[in-house]
Amino acid sequence: MFAFPPEEWAAFKANIKANADLSAKGRQLSRMFFSMAFEATLDRQGRVLLPTKLAGYAGLSRDITVAGVDDRLEIWDTEEWNRYVAGADESFADIIEEFAGGEFGV
Repeated sequence: MFAFPPEEWAAFKANIKANADLSAKGRQLSRMFFSMAFEATLDRQGRVLLPTKLAGYAGLSRDITVAGVDDRLEIWDTEEWNRYVAGADESFADIIEEFAGGEFGV
């Protein structure tokens, strides 16, 4: 699940809208994002109540992990995040070489 600050959401939304009508997959992506999107506000303790339907679709259980990724937050079920990180750790050096041309000295 993604969480965007308002200005980044506006840019992301505009990009989807600009390209959604070009293909059936684009229209499907548009329907999914816009039918489940919601504006969140923090309560006094800094919490956000996620809609049950969205949390279920994202596979979230009681324990979640929030990861800051560039211009957005990713919200993961903690067990799924741990599996992802374990798999990514094994191939991280290969990923850096592919995307950065080995410039990081890994």
